[in-house]
Amino acid sequence: LFHSVLVLFYRTLLRDYNDVIFGDVMKLWPQKRWKRILLIIFLALAIVSVSLLVYASFGMNNDVITELVVKNPAGNKIALVLYHPGLSSFSYDVSYAFAEGLVANDWRVEIVTPSVEAPTDLSKYDLFVVSSNTYGFNPDLPTTRHLERIGELRGIETVAITLGAGSAEQSQQIFENLLESHNGTIVDSLLLYSMAPNEGDKSATEIAEQTAKEIN
Repeated sequence: LFHSVLVLFYRTLLRDYNDVIFGDVMKLWPQKRWKRILLIIFLALAIVSVSLLVYASFGMNNDVITELVVKNPAGNKIALVLYHPGLSSFSYDVSYAFAEGLVANDWRVEIVTPSVEAPTDLSKYDLFVVSSNTYGFNPDLPTTRHLERIGELRGIETVAITLGAGSAEQSQQIFENLLESHNGTIVDSLLLYSMAPNEGDKSATEIAEQTAKEIN
């Protein structure tokens, strides 16, 4: 009997609680149809915006593990090309264009993204080509983290490629300082844009490939 009374009490309490909460919510719900439509649109936009922010944050800040790609395996010298995919194909396109330019000069080129599985011992390489996307006027975090994993660059000849939609000079300077702080010897530093005009009104990939072809 006591158990039955207790169950009835909790059911009544829960029903009253739901009635209060649901009733309060319904009071906030617009009564006019056009207001309900506007509220639904606002909530939908808010959900989409939050989803996009989460996606962008993940794409910008997280490591991406890829298999190491080797081009021209029998090349005379070895270059490591490091790039982070970011939020578009821009860094991929530029990095692979640079790799093709090196291959044209008979380099063996190994291409990989910064992650715990990417090379950290650069002793076998003759050239280190590293690109960085620009987010918030700074180099991207995955590339910065991998440079910390590598630690000492031991004077390896380094090409720094700073990528941005536009106005990334500050990011370029920070990136160069970071590479030099790890004792990399910067032999060239490119600043390439995906939206703003590049030097000579050339495409970023064209500049990257041509620059690589000048490295012997």
